[in-house]
Amino acid sequence: MRERIKLPMTELEERLKICLSARPDIQSHILTGQELAEYTAWMAKEYGPKLSPEVRKSMMDDIHGEKRGQMMPIGQRLLTNPSDTGALRQLSTRWGNQEEGSYIHPDQDISAWQMIRYMPAHWHRNQYFEIYYALSGDCPVHFTNEVVTVSPGTVLIVAPNVPHANPCYGDDRVLIYYCVRSSTFDEVFWNQIPSGNLMSGFFRQALGGKQPNSYLHFETNEDPEIRDLLEGIFLEYQGDQEYSSKLMNAYLAACLILLLRRHEGSVRLPRSEDFYWKHEYSAILSSIQTDFATVRLEDLAKQFHYSEKQIRRIVLNSTGMSYSDLVTKLRMERAALLLRRRTTTTEEIAAATGYASVSSFYRSFTRYYGCTPLEYQKRMAEES
Repeated sequence: MRERIKLPMTELEERLKICLSARPDIQSHILTGQELAEYTAWMAKEYGPKLSPEVRKSMMDDIHGEKRGQMMPIGQRLLTNPSDTGALRQLSTRWGNQEEGSYIHPDQDISAWQMIRYMPAHWHRNQYFEIYYALSGDCPVHFTNEVVTVSPGTVLIVAPNVPHANPCYGDDRVLIYYCVRSSTFDEVFWNQIPSGNLMSGFFRQALGGKQPNSYLHFETNEDPEIRDLLEGIFLEYQGDQEYSSKLMNAYLAACLILLLRRHEGSVRLPRSEDFYWKHEYSAILSSIQTDFATVRLEDLAKQFHYSEKQIRRIVLNSTGMSYSDLVTKLRMERAALLLRRRTTTTEEIAAATGYASVSSFYRSFTRYYGCTPLEYQKRMAEES
């Protein structure tokens, strides 16, 4: 395990803290892109003339960075001339709608940044996926109709084109965010999820961008491997060494796989107008999917402190299927898979899918697929 990343307050952040304390009106609400640009112009006018060229350049590097090549010239213009209305308009537009080209290098698929502390929070949309991870402190991420708190161990994945804002006001708050091309996210996330996974439909709905708060919220209990991978992406991006781009992609893929393997059952999904999702629902569905061969309704009710009737309603509302139909579907899909592999006897398949006898398995399979297990196996062999 590598040494933990430490990111103390920078000179820029100390100056931003002073500026923000002088403007309580700015602290009290989330700004628009226009308001943030105007605030930046106010800072440039109030403090710009007092800064040496060296400090001014350092501040611009911290705010925009060399890798945000499209942003730096605009910021330099505004810092030099706070009355430059053209620069003000460009900053407003680009802060409100953040393009891939401004935050992700053309030769890379991922970028990794530290949220600048005391930079006023502003509403913005991204063209890319954004992943938040807090190294310390509690950092709220605002959506239009709810707030998600990102604490150490939280992984928050925000879909493209979703209005959100992330105030980071506190010396101890260290929030890292990762910008991921949509094409890359599709490749390293969706391709990892088996087609029969019960949660995959909810993941796609949650990240479809059709809701005002499209996100996936994982609580990892500060899983050390996930933290190592996310810190590794950050260090590779900041170091910019040979093969960094490939390593970052590999780290991200491993991180997302571990999230699915270890924490899928505790994922939290956005609130919906149609269905109020509670985070324990994902654990219920995950438990059914994992233990479909032995799962019992009464045991689920005791484990999750719901009545059996409530469990049935949760499953129906979540999947559109009755509890018994869902369990049968999972058992039959597993049986069909084992039959196609042709390495397991019918007796073993019956036991593996939760049937007390081969005859009861035969009846259920024949009713579900319209043919016996042996006929199904023969048909699959002919088709291949």
